[in-house]
Amino acid sequence: MTKQYLITGATSSLGVYLVKMLLEQGEHVRILADTDVDCSCFDGTDVEIFRGETFHKDTMKEFFTLDNPRECIFIHAEEQVSISQGKNLLMRRINVSGAVNVTDMCIKHKIGRLVYLSSAYALPVKGEQYVSGREFHFDRNLVEGDYAQTKAEASAYIMEKVSLNRYDAVLVLPTFMIGPGTPKDSDIGKVLNSYLNKEVAPVNGGHVFVDVRDVAAGIIAAAEKGTMGAGYILTGEYRSTVEFLNDVCEAAGVEHDGKMFPDWLLKKSVARFVDAYYKLTHKTNPKDVYAVFTTSSDARYETDGSDEVMAGAGGISIKDSIKDTVTWVNGTGA
Repeated sequence: MTKQYLITGATSSLGVYLVKMLLEQGEHVRILADTDVDCSCFDGTDVEIFRGETFHKDTMKEFFTLDNPRECIFIHAEEQVSISQGKNLLMRRINVSGAVNVTDMCIKHKIGRLVYLSSAYALPVKGEQYVSGREFHFDRNLVEGDYAQTKAEASAYIMEKVSLNRYDAVLVLPTFMIGPGTPKDSDIGKVLNSYLNKEVAPVNGGHVFVDVRDVAAGIIAAAEKGTMGAGYILTGEYRSTVEFLNDVCEAAGVEHDGKMFPDWLLKKSVARFVDAYYKLTHKTNPKDVYAVFTTSSDARYETDGSDEVMAGAGGISIKDSIKDTVTWVNGTGA
């Protein structure tokens, strides 16, 4: 039976794959996009395009006008991502206010199911192991950085509605997404450009990456098979900085020169002096460019091999994902 999907964040790299996969399944898709957002990527498709902003409820009224809302699935994939430690008021407006408004509207209009794009980084890091498919507790005071805090706050609000209103909501929590469609000005886009242009020496570290296409497949699996109130961790493969950059070099057809930012300059005892130097000289701080490799704590995320939602994702190796990311950011991808 054909289902009606409502999607926010549809023009992001993740959103485009979500829409594509749902259309291939023969589903009806309706998207919400800001008035100034280019939706030409959906030209020639049957996607219904509505204009509005999630942080302004009144602009979503028409979007929520539906014949059979109980048969609809809402995927809230709109988000602003940044690993910067600086305060970002726009991020809070999009990631928190937008998610709260969408949740309230879904409950008010009796939308059958809400699937929320949370983040694995919204989970506290105090050594606890998190297994996919469980109910999770979120507390913005137990995570660091605006992105993690805003996702934790929004996730906590949705879980409260699940508990108090018995509302059918499911959360998906990906680690760091890469793949085709990655914006050049994104965190990982800056890493690639900085490294390939030899602008800033990389720092040692590592991270767990997941392909955006696998996340899209996982979200759809959560929409179709997820358990109300459960959170599903979508994670991929770990890559040290050197391993990641070796894959980048192979994809770009260049050689890794092996130069790395000295580890001792990253130690807490001298870090503030190093930071002060880069601030005063207005030079690019390697810690800022390569922060993704120094802020990872992905080892605490576990998945259950029998998990139906995780079974809906997976299949794209991170090596291939890195290659596709490099190709896209370099402007040679489709």
